[in-house]
Amino acid sequence: MRSIQACKISLAVLLLLALALIPLPRVSAAGSQPVKVLLLYDSLAKGTPREGNVTVLQQLLASYRAEVTVSSIDKYKQGTMQAYTNVITVVNDGDIRISSPAYLDDLAAYPGAYLHAGYQLPPAIRDKLSAATEKVSRDTAEIAADKRTQPNVPVRDIEVLTQTSGSTYGTITLSGSGRKAPFSAKAGGTAYVPYFQKGNLSELAMASVLKKWLRIEEDGQAYVVLKEIYPFSDLDLLEKTADRLYGAGIPFVISIRPVFSNTDFPAMQRYAEALKYVQTRNGSILVNAPVVLDGVSREGGDLQRKMSWFISVLAKYGVAPLGVGTEMYWAYDKEYAKSGLGFFDSAVLFPDVKTLYIDPSDTSKPFASAPYSMPMSFLRQFGTPDRSVPAFPMDTAVVYDFFASKEEMEEAVGTLGSSGIPFADYKSGSHEVKAGDIVVASSRGAVTINGSPVNTEYTPKKISADYEYEKKQQQSLAGAFSVQNRIFIIIILVSLVVFGGLIVVGYRLYRKKYLK
Repeated sequence: MRSIQACKISLAVLLLLALALIPLPRVSAAGSQPVKVLLLYDSLAKGTPREGNVTVLQQLLASYRAEVTVSSIDKYKQGTMQAYTNVITVVNDGDIRISSPAYLDDLAAYPGAYLHAGYQLPPAIRDKLSAATEKVSRDTAEIAADKRTQPNVPVRDIEVLTQTSGSTYGTITLSGSGRKAPFSAKAGGTAYVPYFQKGNLSELAMASVLKKWLRIEEDGQAYVVLKEIYPFSDLDLLEKTADRLYGAGIPFVISIRPVFSNTDFPAMQRYAEALKYVQTRNGSILVNAPVVLDGVSREGGDLQRKMSWFISVLAKYGVAPLGVGTEMYWAYDKEYAKSGLGFFDSAVLFPDVKTLYIDPSDTSKPFASAPYSMPMSFLRQFGTPDRSVPAFPMDTAVVYDFFASKEEMEEAVGTLGSSGIPFADYKSGSHEVKAGDIVVASSRGAVTINGSPVNTEYTPKKISADYEYEKKQQQSLAGAFSVQNRIFIIIILVSLVVFGGLIVVGYRLYRKKYLK
């Protein structure tokens, strides 16, 4: 009896071990509520080295699936802070003191997680961290974080930590004095980052600080994303690019421009064939937000109809879009977020080029997946001591504009292959797109359209360039011209006969008169 019981226990233990060894899929936040973050700033630092750091924070927070509300401290209203579990303040001006009593009073009583970046560390936060700081007017520095380093970074009028009792992360080493200071300090839910600037390693260092502050455990995934792909792009080069990346073992994502009319024309059919071929080469598809033109009427209802139509057209062709690519400001516009982005639970947010809002909002649309986008040129600034590549703290998209030539493509594929970055397959995550009765989804690498698997063994068809774009109208005109020609011929023949008869009659009359 005991042996039977021992056998049962052994089997149960073995079963538990087997289950523990099965790799679990990456958990999506689609089913959970996003963390709500209030992001406050004193100024956007236009024309200074700190310009753009607030936008970088917005994009980093999006990659951690946060819903972000952005406001200047001057517009802060009493009691707002208490509605958020996480608050960030960015102070870019060290000379003008913050004087908003509503902000200062609420901050003094705020019980939640608080992160301060830049100047004017509040006294209560200074006390929690036992922090002392010093201002550096002008120097160069080496930033080190997560085994990445960047030397010779010019710094001007920055704060550095000279003392703290909190846990520290990263370092900033000043070239002039040789002083090594922590990049950040943290105690409980309180964190401080004295120096943060767009365009250098402090972006990735801030991402790691945010990750710990938001209590996120999992490492980020890295993806290759190609954008600016149109129906009139070099589709042969797109297929060759897919072949090269597939051969190099690099899964990739393409963000394609939508088509809102003439979707039965050969150009669209060739576009769809190229996209289906990309899917057979371990490529994933995003629908890029359409181009917004200045001075042109922008209506959300029309946008929603067109985006839904294009998604259904793709699905009809067997192309499965898994998300959207868009400039970040679309996520901060009520109409764009609803009518353009509402079909997707996943996005890649690109830096804003030109913002043209319909109905701007202070609060972002959160996504279950929103990798932080950066060009490879940004990553190539950094070195590692042993050539190892540390994992990214957040989901990251290494973005290229689609290539102008085969040589440019070959160079990029070579750079990606030698980067040492373990690029992930976008399809292995959980993504869902809904448009009318169309549902496109991916999970654990399997992609479906309305529950049916997408064909990844597809052989593209050649689409003929011969197409009668106005077939009915041309036939109608041809018939009309044919009838008209016959009428004119008959009229001319009758006129010739009558004219000839008149000549004969006139000749005879004249001859009779002359002979008399």
